[in-house]
This record gives sequence, C-alpha cells and structure tokens, in this order.
Amino acid sequence: MSQHTQTRCGVQLAMHSMTAVTFLRPTTSMATARYGKSPSIYSYHTVIPPGSIGAHSPLDIQTKWNSHPHPEGQLYFHRRHPNYDVVTEANIRRQETENRVTGCLKLIDDTISQQQIIVPPSSELFIELDESPLSCAYYFVNHDTRRMFWLEQTSTELLDMGTIVSDSHLERLYWVHVEFFPMHMYAQVSPQVVDDLIGVMSHGAADRLTSRSSTFPYTAEKCSQLLQLLSLQRGRTLDGHTLCFVARLWGAIENQRFMTYYGQEHAQLDRLQIMMPEEDMDHQWVKTIANSALWGIPDRYFFKLHELFANEQVFVDQWQTFMTACVSEWHTAVVWTFPVMIATILSCLLSRASLTSALPSILSASGSLATGSILLLKHHGLEDATASFAARYLRAAKSRSIGMLPSAIVFSLPKGLCLWSIVFMVAHFLLLASHVVGGLAMFGGACFLIVLVWAALR
Repeated sequence: MSQHTQTRCGVQLAMHSMTAVTFLRPTTSMATARYGKSPSIYSYHTVIPPGSIGAHSPLDIQTKWNSHPHPEGQLYFHRRHPNYDVVTEANIRRQETENRVTGCLKLIDDTISQQQIIVPPSSELFIELDESPLSCAYYFVNHDTRRMFWLEQTSTELLDMGTIVSDSHLERLYWVHVEFFPMHMYAQVSPQVVDDLIGVMSHGAADRLTSRSSTFPYTAEKCSQLLQLLSLQRGRTLDGHTLCFVARLWGAIENQRFMTYYGQEHAQLDRLQIMMPEEDMDHQWVKTIANSALWGIPDRYFFKLHELFANEQVFVDQWQTFMTACVSEWHTAVVWTFPVMIATILSCLLSRASLTSALPSILSASGSLATGSILLLKHHGLEDATASFAARYLRAAKSRSIGMLPSAIVFSLPKGLCLWSIVFMVAHFLLLASHVVGGLAMFGGACFLIVLVWAALR
C-alpha cells in the first residue's frame, strides 16, 4: 500500500515503481502549454494500397479513447471514465504516453478514494503530462456549476490567477476549457448559451454607443460583426465549431467581468473609475521641471497614459487610438524639424551669421530628429498590438515612485525639442537681421518672441 502525503503544491505519493506518476500539479485552463509547444514535424512517403479506403473512426478500439481535432487543428483525446469524463492533448496513440496518462488517472482515482472526495457526475478532468515522467498537471471542471476545482487545497496565488473578490470570478476559466475541448461536449450544452450571449453582446454594443467610458471589451463595430455571426446560429443545434467561438466570446466577457468586479458590491461601472487605492506620486518637482522645459506636453501625455492604464487594465481600442496619435505626432515633429535644421545650417553660410547663435537651434533640432526617429522605430506596428501586449508594455514602463512620468517625458521630446528648435531659429534670424536693420528691430522682434513663448507656456 503506498504511503500518501499531502503538500501545498500537489499530492505526493511514494510509489515503488520508478515509472509510475507520483505527483499531481494543479493548473488552470489558462496555464497549460497549449500555445507554448515547439514540436518538430517530420514528413514521409507512404504506400497507398489499391481500392477504397474506409473512413477513419475517431474511436481507438484498443485504448477506448475518442480522438477529436479542434477547429484550430489541435488533436485531443476524450474518454468516459467510470465517474467523470477525461480529456487530454497528450498523444494517446503512443503506448508510452498512454501508460503515463493511465498512471495519472490511477493516482487521481486513488486520491479520490483515500480522501473520500465526491466528484460530481457532470465533471470533466483535464490531464497534461509534464516533462518529468513522475508528474502531471490536472484540473476538474463541473459543467453544471461552470466552475473549476482540484483535489487539494490550493490558492489563486499558486495558480497564478491574480487576486479575486469572489469565487464567481472563476467562471472565465471554465469557458476557456470549453473553447479548447468543444468537439465532444456540444450535445451537452444548451443552445440557450447563444441566446444569452446575443443579449449580452447587444447590451455591450448599446453601452459602447452611448458611453465614452464603457467597460465592455468589444467596440460597437466589433459587436455588430459578432452579432451577425451569432444570429446565424440562433435556434440551431450547437456543433463543435459553433461552441468553440461561443465559448471564446463568453471567456472574453467573463474575463472582463472578472477585471471589473461584475456582480459584486462595488463593481467598476466606468472605465476611468479607480477601484484600487493609488500611491501618491513622489518627486513632483520632476514633473514641474519637465512641463516647463517641454511646453507642458509631458502633463498631457501623463494624463493620457494614466487613463489608458487605469486599474492596470487596457482596452485595445483605446490603446490603438492613443498609439496612432503618438506615431502621428512623432512623425510630424520629424518632418517639421528637418527643414528647420537645414535652414539654420544654411543661414550660417551668410557673412554676418554667428554659429554660436545657430547652435541651440541645431542641437534642439538634432535632439528632436533623434528621439522622434528612435520612438518611431521602437513603436512601429504597436498601433495594432493586442490588449495583453499593451498591458505588459505599460506595466514595464510604469515607475513605482513617479508612475508614467518617464514615458510621458520621453514621448514629449520630439515635439518639445521641435518647438524649441523653431524658437531658437527665429532668435537666430532676429540676431542676423539686427546686423542689417539695427538693434531696435532686433529688440522689437525679441519682445515679440518672448510674448509668443510666454503665451505658449501658459
């Protein structure tokens, strides 16, 4: 009889067989290696026998596993266990793999029996083999309650799920599982999920159309396109392909509900509503100096970045609009700065010109060209980035002490330096003109320039 010990990260079993699975690792549907695999495919020639070849049966007679290709193409296997269904992406057709999966099932059954755990009949088990032959990852889902569960006590921190305020927020993980394994369960799912989704999407579209700070994840235009697809499936029997994209949409909606505390006492009703306490920004003097030196542009960028990453959430349409505007501004600054620098350099060829008075304009223009070009190269293509990429980008850019101020200053440099290059160029030309028309004209022009700069900085 094996000796059973329970740990915080899994269930450990001391077994005599070196090939037996001895460790179960809890995981979630969003933490599997589904999209992280890097297989090597080898093609080959084969002999085709004469005559008609019968259709391949999805049921493997020897292993009792049914094989199903996912709509995306990933093959997975399903079988009915005495007390629950089992799915896995491990290739059961290989004897060694089947033996490992069978070892996982035996360990799970032994754990259920020893701890007297009641597994609901509507449950489904997912198994993923680890690199180590002695361990495997797993989770259960309950189709009736649309929840995920495990055989031991675990935590959202250990599962890398982030903080939650209610167990109802775990439903998003259920829909991800359904999206990944839809081809065998479509008959068990009520077509009502399509009607419910149409209602949710319709409300989301209306909310987007009537509110500039809606928390719904899809734009009104995207909702309209998705509603057209869903309307084609209304009243029809579900199939695996339909269930796959319906589950994907439900997963996205449940994820957004998870982020906005849907159904809780204090739900986030506005995209810009701050739900968590924010730390006061240190070094306010840095912001003051930056705004004074760069025409107040950093303050505008700081405000936009703060709104864009409110509650550390990113709405992809807001990110794309912001980044498109940034790229346009940087490009405009580069385009305008280049002729300013050329004009200033050419003016130095005049007999009475002073290189000293031209140098500030040249240096400012060079800084604008350099920072603008670097920012354009670094952010090329980010106008079409996904929300997850944008969130990672902004999280890495955010300082603990001064928030988004470093990024706000850097984003302001091309335009700010461009404006200074124009100011210095005008000053240089006024100095040059004073040698021709006299100091009085220079004084009047300088006064005008000072008033212009003062008005711009207000």
